[in-house]
Amino acid sequence: MTQFKNIIFDLDGLIVDTEPLHQRAFNSALQLAGAAYQFQNDEYGKIFTGRSVLENAEYVRERFALPQTAQQLANAHHALFTLLVADAENLEPMPGVLELLAWLTREQYRIGIASSSHPEQVQLIVRGLNLHMHFATILGNDGSLKPKPAPDVYLLALDKLNANPNETLALEDSGSGVRAAHAARLFVIAVPNEYTQQQDFTKADRVMNDLRQVQQFLAGR
Repeated sequence: MTQFKNIIFDLDGLIVDTEPLHQRAFNSALQLAGAAYQFQNDEYGKIFTGRSVLENAEYVRERFALPQTAQQLANAHHALFTLLVADAENLEPMPGVLELLAWLTREQYRIGIASSSHPEQVQLIVRGLNLHMHFATILGNDGSLKPKPAPDVYLLALDKLNANPNETLALEDSGSGVRAAHAARLFVIAVPNEYTQQQDFTKADRVMNDLRQVQQFLAGR
């Protein structure tokens, strides 16, 4: 049985409940762009979660025939979302994450974050929740990496942690994130949330209800 030494977390929707903030940012950007439409939870979760901001901006541009470019829409989302996460009052940790991180730290796992979000936003969130001391590496994507489901951010995290893929567990909440970690040859546990629960998790090695179950799984190994 594999004994994991390294744990790599996704961020949005796994460590922190930011999907409602991403939804607010996209809906605000849509309003500013002149489209009289607001995405509700089910539709937002089905279409947006697990994809890059630029991909979602292109979808919005095409669907509503907006005059703005996808990059302009993505920039608007970036500015709006950054304002939201800069206020720690908006940051809600996901159930079980604080306990899991404290336990992993006590057990001397090496822990990292491999996120699709912009590095500036990742740092704002981690420091806003006062969790930075738990992580040996904290990575986002500034556009220089291929977005998930490509494995690039996981491969970089493995390099930064000096980690063997065979000794590394990835925790993800989205189908694209699971595919990214699987492509990096990691053992993957999916922990879906209300926005992602309908996605495809067939590439996951396990699917669990919350992070408390993840701790029980690791403690029992």
